[in-house]
Amino acid sequence: MSGLFDGAVAFLDRRQLTSVWMPLTAFLAALVTVAASGTGWGRTLTWWNGLAGETRILLVLGAVLVTVLAGQLLAVARPGLVRWYEGHWPDPRLLRPLRRALLARHLAAQSVRRAADADLFLGYPRTAQRTLPTRLGNVLRAAEEHGDRYGMDATTVWPRLYTVLPDPFLASFAQAAAAMETAVMISFLGGAFAVVGGTLAVLILPGAGAVCCVWGGALVAILGYRGAVRAARPYAQLIRSAFDVHRFLLLEAMRLRLPESPAQERAQWEQLGKLWYRGAPDYDRIPALRYPASAAPSEPARLVTRGDPVPVKAVPVAAAPARTGRAFPVRSSLAGVVVLAGVGAAVTAPALGPDGEIRATRDLPAFHVLVPADLEGEGAGRLSGRYTVTPVAKGGAPSDLGPPLGAALTGRVATTVPVGAVRVQRGQVVSLRTAKGMFGGLLALDVPDKDTLVVAVPAADLDALSRGLDAGPVRLVLPVG
Repeated sequence: MSGLFDGAVAFLDRRQLTSVWMPLTAFLAALVTVAASGTGWGRTLTWWNGLAGETRILLVLGAVLVTVLAGQLLAVARPGLVRWYEGHWPDPRLLRPLRRALLARHLAAQSVRRAADADLFLGYPRTAQRTLPTRLGNVLRAAEEHGDRYGMDATTVWPRLYTVLPDPFLASFAQAAAAMETAVMISFLGGAFAVVGGTLAVLILPGAGAVCCVWGGALVAILGYRGAVRAARPYAQLIRSAFDVHRFLLLEAMRLRLPESPAQERAQWEQLGKLWYRGAPDYDRIPALRYPASAAPSEPARLVTRGDPVPVKAVPVAAAPARTGRAFPVRSSLAGVVVLAGVGAAVTAPALGPDGEIRATRDLPAFHVLVPADLEGEGAGRLSGRYTVTPVAKGGAPSDLGPPLGAALTGRVATTVPVGAVRVQRGQVVSLRTAKGMFGGLLALDVPDKDTLVVAVPAADLDALSRGLDAGPVRLVLPVG
């Protein structure tokens, strides 16, 4: 029998043994005790002693097998069970009154505490909108929000950060997680015993025995939940410590350059989150990812003007001045060549002289509106009001320019939108329909590939548009006609 038990224990890891298998064994033993008490201990012992040795072994084997299999099922359901105890509940009408009552209780508890209260910092999210209906959920959510101070999305960063955490930290974290999960499992099985054991006791025990089973199970459930809340505090503190102390280990593992200021760090984590979640960072903020490079990173692309705003030309995009001389090729970006349907070479290539003598007088970032002082050479003035699509080094020839939009770009920033844009023209006004609403009046700046569009959005609307892009699918709306 000892060899059989040792084999079962070896099959389970230590964390599962303490947080699942041992509480489950106690739960099943309590049910057996209720059944034996109802049948009579003397009668039960007589029945057991009357069994053959082989039958006893088979019964014990079956009990161990059932316990291990049930433990495996509970281990699979353990993350969902913890989320349930955090307050991530479905929204049936039956639970809405309970949810509202619990939320009101926790919101009232937040309002009576001072902002500097340590319990408020450790036990509740910063905003009422993110408050959950359970104390356990609020403790853990407050820890998740700790990454916000660095520009992180904790739910996106944590699975990646966990893989590079040092072994001593992982050992402490596993111990804290096991303590919290064990308390949650004890609470759950205590509630289950109040229901299952109480029902069994009603059928086979006197009234006092049934009351003891129900109230005993309920008491275990309450004490287990309170133990989970207490155990969640060191667990949450370790999550904060991982963000505070070890976050740069993830950047080093990805071979990215470390930030040199808090602003750089926030920009880097925000763009990494968009790269992981949406599949692409903002087009104008790719340098914020801080990929390793031998040369200094280029200036982040922003829509800026030098000097007085350039007036918008009073001609349609398609009627831009015709080019002369040789044309520079349209650039390739990401997975394929840029497709510009219905826009002629007059829009995509600058008007260069016979010898291509137009040159930049200084380094020009991408999506910069040209003014006369930016270029030198014969015919340079004809390019004023158009914008660069790619950066141009000092002394270089602008090889890819957008149409003359002029002052229409003042106060806007460029951002990437993952949406099918094969029919969009540079300079066209488009709208985006997101889960957060409609965003109109956006200027199409570039079409890097058939599934990506770079738009100019007012700086004041950038955060709202970003939330809309993160909320779900995006639909491009083109003007009729």
